[in-house]
Amino acid sequence: MDIQTAMENRSSCRSYLDESVSHDLIREILSDASRAPSALNMQPWEIHVVMGSERKRLSRKLIKSYRERGVTCGPGASKQLPGVFMARARKCADDMVPMVQKMGIDFKEFVNEGSLNFYGAPCVVFIFMDDSFPPERMVDAGAFMGFLTLSAFSKGLGSCPIGLVNSYSAEIRDFLNIPESKNLVISVALGKTDSSKPINGFRTQRATLDEVIRWID
Repeated sequence: MDIQTAMENRSSCRSYLDESVSHDLIREILSDASRAPSALNMQPWEIHVVMGSERKRLSRKLIKSYRERGVTCGPGASKQLPGVFMARARKCADDMVPMVQKMGIDFKEFVNEGSLNFYGAPCVVFIFMDDSFPPERMVDAGAFMGFLTLSAFSKGLGSCPIGLVNSYSAEIRDFLNIPESKNLVISVALGKTDSSKPINGFRTQRATLDEVIRWID
């Protein structure tokens, strides 16, 4: 599959088949992702892959914590976001609700507990960075994630970046037995797409280039 086809057709998968994926395939995808650019080629990403029964055990731990603490999905902004960004987020949620309702699932439960269950994916990739790096270097981890999702799509797997896990990073570090000096950037669910579920027909819109680009000639 060429890169143009992957960029135009890849979308987030929020329901997966209950089928395992091989270590070899995940290694191929991570090898592709490791080709992402990074400042001074420092490659600051540190990757932890959780699969199979261990992924399910982690999800039980996270969902238990969610039910106790009630931290939910949100933009995670430190101050009020400009209206244009909130409008895009609201439209995304409004367009997604009918598809979730077709599955007979409460929308809030789907978004929150679904996120912490990685939407049933058999594999989840956690991207960490050492806390010695400044926040600006998270862009390198973002490039890694972008390469990862495109590679996964080209190899027949669905993917979904999941950010709610950041609110449960302490539980995840404890589960993985890694120190507090490692910052969780994001997680990515990976697995075979369940095409029978309406939610996987959901597609988001994109702003026009004129809305987001300013030219200086």
